[in-house]
Amino acid sequence: MKTVAFDTSTKFLSIACFDGDEVKASFHEDIGMGHSERLIPEIKKIIKKLDWDIKEVGLVCVGLGPGSFTGIRIAVSAAKGLAAVLTCKLTGVPTMDVIADNASSLDGLVAPFMDARKDKVYTCIYRSSEGKLNKISDYMLVDADEFLKEIKEPILLIGDGAEKYRKLLDAYDLARYDISMDWYPKATDVGRRGIGMREFIPPEDLEPLYLHPKECNITQSKKI
Repeated sequence: MKTVAFDTSTKFLSIACFDGDEVKASFHEDIGMGHSERLIPEIKKIIKKLDWDIKEVGLVCVGLGPGSFTGIRIAVSAAKGLAAVLTCKLTGVPTMDVIADNASSLDGLVAPFMDARKDKVYTCIYRSSEGKLNKISDYMLVDADEFLKEIKEPILLIGDGAEKYRKLLDAYDLARYDISMDWYPKATDVGRRGIGMREFIPPEDLEPLYLHPKECNITQSKKI
């Protein structure tokens, strides 16, 4: 089955096309705020380069966030539109799962640590072992300092929050970080996870994973 996967939850526009489980083409580039202008044209370019008929696409996989409000809305709207027009299958992948995939080769606890502003972070804890990730907490919107106080064993934190809260992290012996890590979500991982889910969503039921309340005021979610 031919699959198109994409994520626009950060400053990167990331797109990948699969034939079965094989990545046939990908695009991953820092485009700043240009997602709305670039997403569909770049998908069309890749489809054309592969010499595919767009009607052959049987699955659309999209990163659901959390992340940039605007970016997530663009991706989810595009995914709904493509799935509806192509009458193909559709699945959504939480972006924090995809970010954590960047550390799947390491053993131990790992957590995305994404700046959510007002001293809050988006996070979720995973245990990585032998190249596999197991999610062991909810997706959370929490106070950065309060989250760190709950950590009881060494944990690798990845994302823009690691750089923003670097001084805070240095005060916690169990908090590890690597600001040089390429942590940005990649469509190749969105596609692999989406294909592996084999659980599909009607376009009208696809919803972003914001974690913020609807009025967009930041409040704390439950702790780990």
